Amino acid sequence: FEHRMRLYGLRHGAISIWRGDFCESADVQRVLPAADVLLVNNYAFDSALNQNLLQMFLDLKDGARIISLRPFVTPDYKINARNVYAPESILAVRRYPYWSNCVSWTDSGGEYFVQTVDRTRVRQFLARSNALA
Repeated sequence: FEHRMRLYGLRHGAISIWRGDFCESADVQRVLPAADVLLVNNYAFDSALNQNLLQMFLDLKDGARIISLRPFVTPDYKINARNVYAPESILAVRRYPYWSNCVSWTDSGGEYFVQTVDRTRVRQFLARSNALA
């Protein structure tokens, strides 16, 4: 990591790299609430693992961003009475393209997703629901 950062002329803050199951790691659980950005290369993850990650994202602070290759929430997700308490409801998602020869794992282009933790929409939905009740 240090070598690549020097090679690219990039500066960075303190960093820790761990190996293991991040769903079971006490270190990961400890740092999630303070994280600003989470990079999740979930291209080959199964739905069960993505669901486990969604549960972990509940510990993220508002404004934290999750960058992933597969969306954790669809871009057209709408909060309603049935899903207001689902983990997906705290995520606002934007889709971005990457072009051919831009990433190390494929020569073809594709897309990536930036999900931002935003509980405002949940609060607004609940406030509207309570006002109607």
